[in-house]
Amino acid sequence: MDINGLNQINLSQNAARDKYPQFSPDGSKLVFASDREGDYDIFIMTLDWYGGYIRYKGIELINLSNQVGIDLYPEFSPTGFEIVFESLQNDNYEIFSVDTLGNNRSNLTQSIGQDRKPKFSSNGQHIVFWSNRDGNDEIYIMTREGLNQTKLTSNTSYDINPRFSPSDDKIIFESNRNGNFDIYIMNLDGSDKINLTNNTGNNRYASFSPNGEKIVFESDRDGNKEVYMMNLDGSDQINISNHDSLDTRGIFSTDGLRVAWISNRDGNKEIYSYDIDENYSVKNLTRNFGSDENITYQHWYE
Repeated sequence: MDINGLNQINLSQNAARDKYPQFSPDGSKLVFASDREGDYDIFIMTLDWYGGYIRYKGIELINLSNQVGIDLYPEFSPTGFEIVFESLQNDNYEIFSVDTLGNNRSNLTQSIGQDRKPKFSSNGQHIVFWSNRDGNDEIYIMTREGLNQTKLTSNTSYDINPRFSPSDDKIIFESNRNGNFDIYIMNLDGSDKINLTNNTGNNRYASFSPNGEKIVFESDRDGNKEVYMMNLDGSDQINISNHDSLDTRGIFSTDGLRVAWISNRDGNKEIYSYDIDENYSVKNLTRNFGSDENITYQHWYE
């Protein structure tokens, strides 16, 4: 759909469950997970522009993973030529990479632990993920080829859901080392860990603004899940959803002028948008009787 909620198009069009979509960096392709062939696999399609009121259709569908197991959470490399994802095989999660034609599939982690949720650095040279290979969930970093796998955290708590800052000099992650989940930030070598949220609620699912100056996250510090925004150093934490419903999984638009999140304030899960440049207005974008989740923004291309 458009950023204002118009022109909502069904791209995958089947009775299966299609989830975790992500646009390629140039906006011309879409990768997602689907169970249309039995278990979950990673699929890619090309977005074909054909004008008029309906602007896109999905063509040239390819099953990229095409293996026994459950393949989830695909992530494009910054070049758009490579995709990483997690795969559950024989009760063990590993991180795989594959190119956009389904070739050169490789197990990057090859450990006895659960290796999950890979994220590329902005320059495409490193991947950050979390793993319990040492007995509990910790943050790891490796090269894009799977080399030099290094543990960045070391404690008995859960350290999960890492991602790089846009400038590639910081990593944010979640940890419950103080009893509840907080958002932490650290250097790429694991040094200088700072608790950014530091309150009694659970603070989770953090995401950077494109310029790296702001972070959005969800928190239940006020009794229900809300979407908050703060500065990179943790200052000026503001509740931007501010509703007594469930508001969760906020992300910035690619221009940094909007934050979208999932809310059930109208009785079912819908996608809402918070316009930073338009008097901070909140708008329901999807408006239907289904459950709308897994938000991603497209980079515009010619």
